[in-house]
Amino acid sequence: MRFLRFLVRELLLHGIVFAVVGTVALSCLYLLSIGAPAEAYADAGRSFLLFISGHANSKIVGFTSGDIIFAGAIQTFPLAMISLVFVILIALVCSSYAVTSRYMSVHFAKNGSEKFEKTWSLIASVLAAVPLFIGFWVAYVLFGNSVPLFFIAFVTVILGGLSWDATNFLKTDMLAQVNQTHAIVFSTLGRNLGRFFPMPGTYSGYLFQSSLPRFIPYLAGKVPAIIGSVTIAEIAYSFPGLGSNLIDALVQTNTDLLVTSVFVLLCINAVVSFLVKTILFLIYPRVYEKAI
Repeated sequence: MRFLRFLVRELLLHGIVFAVVGTVALSCLYLLSIGAPAEAYADAGRSFLLFISGHANSKIVGFTSGDIIFAGAIQTFPLAMISLVFVILIALVCSSYAVTSRYMSVHFAKNGSEKFEKTWSLIASVLAAVPLFIGFWVAYVLFGNSVPLFFIAFVTVILGGLSWDATNFLKTDMLAQVNQTHAIVFSTLGRNLGRFFPMPGTYSGYLFQSSLPRFIPYLAGKVPAIIGSVTIAEIAYSFPGLGSNLIDALVQTNTDLLVTSVFVLLCINAVVSFLVKTILFLIYPRVYEKAI
């Protein structure tokens, strides 16, 4: 029953219903903002019904619904997933180094690592304040229009402030446990510190395991920001992703393309959120129940 409630809540309500209601609401707001006549609302509703039934209006859109989903998702979804992986890895590495540096400073009076960590944190905060377009311009100078997806994702999370925010969240949570009894007892067992990555059985790995029930919901809440940053990258490099399709629809006042782009974009947002929440439910079901 618990798994069934999870599927109903996350897949049905936060997935399908969220995508459908969000598409209707955003499309209506767009039509209202441009002063569209009543017929335009009916046409947009009819186009949306055709799309979700698998019969897109090919005379206006130019492709079937399957073509649109494949063409947009093949760019947006991989970029979103790569960006999410980068956010997680950067947060893990930086937080692991921060807690082990604090440990070395407190127990062995070795302050060199802690000073380096603070310097790197300052640099990271400065990079987070740099506008995204500067990073995209540098990437264009280096690679032209053939910028690798991995490089785009890396620039997006570094300069967009995503990795900096995730690192601060996880680092603060892990550092708050350093002086607690359970962490002090574990540090006396002679385990490896895990300075650069919180491997299982290490000091940093133990603290990360304690922070994981709070870090996973944080990642789920950051998914919309990651999707938004990815669409900006698509627009900047004219990738045939959902972000570019959405801008084309707005510029051309193409309600058919607008409806399909918004719907698929919300679906990808829901899918990534569902994956993250599924991990939380499978590993910490009680934490998931408290989170809702």
